[in-house]
Amino acid sequence: MTKDLTNSSSIFTMQSQLFDSITVTGPVVFSLWLSSNKTAKVTLGLTLAGGFNITTGQIQEDVTTTPANVSITYTPSVNTLLFGSQVKFSVWANPPKDTKVTLHWGSKAKPSSVLIPLSGYAFVNNVAILDKLLRPAPNFDLQASQGNNVVLIQASVVAAFGSADVERVNLTIVGPNLVSVYNQSRNGNEAFPLTQFPPFSYNFQWAYPSNASEGVYQISIDLIDSQGRLASTFGGSSSFGLFKGGTPPFNFIPFVAIGGAAVVGGALYLGTKRRSKRYLTPFEHFNSLTGGELSGGTMTVEGNTGSGKTLLSEQLMYEDLRRGRPCIFVATGDFPTNIRSNMKSMGLDVTGYEQSGLLSFVDAYSSEAGQESREKFFTSSMGDLTALGIKITSSLPLDKAKGASLYLDSLVPLASKVKAESIISFVQSVGARMRGIGGKAVFILGPSMDVGVQRQLEDTADCVVQMEAFEERGVRRRRLRIAKFRARRHQEGWNVFAIEDGKGIIFYSKKPKT
Repeated sequence: MTKDLTNSSSIFTMQSQLFDSITVTGPVVFSLWLSSNKTAKVTLGLTLAGGFNITTGQIQEDVTTTPANVSITYTPSVNTLLFGSQVKFSVWANPPKDTKVTLHWGSKAKPSSVLIPLSGYAFVNNVAILDKLLRPAPNFDLQASQGNNVVLIQASVVAAFGSADVERVNLTIVGPNLVSVYNQSRNGNEAFPLTQFPPFSYNFQWAYPSNASEGVYQISIDLIDSQGRLASTFGGSSSFGLFKGGTPPFNFIPFVAIGGAAVVGGALYLGTKRRSKRYLTPFEHFNSLTGGELSGGTMTVEGNTGSGKTLLSEQLMYEDLRRGRPCIFVATGDFPTNIRSNMKSMGLDVTGYEQSGLLSFVDAYSSEAGQESREKFFTSSMGDLTALGIKITSSLPLDKAKGASLYLDSLVPLASKVKAESIISFVQSVGARMRGIGGKAVFILGPSMDVGVQRQLEDTADCVVQMEAFEERGVRRRRLRIAKFRARRHQEGWNVFAIEDGKGIIFYSKKPKT
């Protein structure tokens, strides 16, 4: 096939959208078969696009009348291709007058191609070690009866190009003597259940012999991509113990693994190997889901009990405080003292921000609990929305009001006190007030909210975050998604996360938080 590049571009688009952001780790190599109606030095334009990240460059090459291969090495100015985008390559020519440039492609004789080195396009996101009843189990009994001597391993895999890009998932279990005791492979299409979107779950089962060595067993997982190349290696952070009676002696306590750090490498289009670690960071990934920070407007955070709504709002507020943004936290579901304590246990100590006047609490809960508030700003009745609005306004000093953030956790107690239309009017009024000073308002909604009220709040919100706690084969999991973000491209799929003491919500990122 041929394409006239003279004063027009040839665009090549990958059919599938990216299910995760990926990193370009080196120069992109364009291998192009070109010819022209006369030999000339031609200026070629090159573009690599992935979401909002677009990089363009130009280069001059000699093009002859006989089709010949031109290899162009191009270093892009951006190195991230965004989740939800399609990878596109564009080539065009700006030749001298009366010169026509033709691109040849799609044949064995003239196979024009693009080689782009990538990292992070496939990796093991998490490994779960379970017993026969699908319960998390750090240790197993060497004396278990036949049929109960089973270790179940679930590997959660994220593949930016979908499960079709995963050829094999290879599991190795290494014993205490550092010798492999078990190997098993799963084909990429053996994910269970086989879904369109990641993460993809691959299940393994090892029936250990009764004469196995006592001690700690390490799990290693290799991902082989569709080109037969090693895409990722996971190892060293997931383990379990085998002991008589199922209880380890003191000197045999195995490692506890909640997540893993994967070594990622490989490439699309036969790219070169690059290795980089994955790091655990609280909100670097969240901001990539939303396409950036919500700097103004309103956000609603919805979810069932235990989904992490409050913690998400607390971590978002903490990020605002770190950036020097004044914040108000309106407490309707717990005492502010408890909120401070819970935040501190997650590594979010706000003491200094309160002392500097950057953070204020408005206590709307103590009166409902029949206790006297210890806060400077409080209401005597949760159902008095007018008084609550006044307290919110007075909690912001005029010299610190600009660009402030308000967090209200949650609207559920208010909804039980006032009419639905009053809740909607209150949220709209507070949201407009915060928007007017260049700030934002974040409202937490629970599962008991009236559906009609929730829908109206979603319609008027600039951003809607949905969270869910659920059980999958006996394992409790949490996930969130950005259901709406007005006037901004964002990731819409579900993203599984974990909660760790001292760290809070954990996402997996390709770069360390700085």
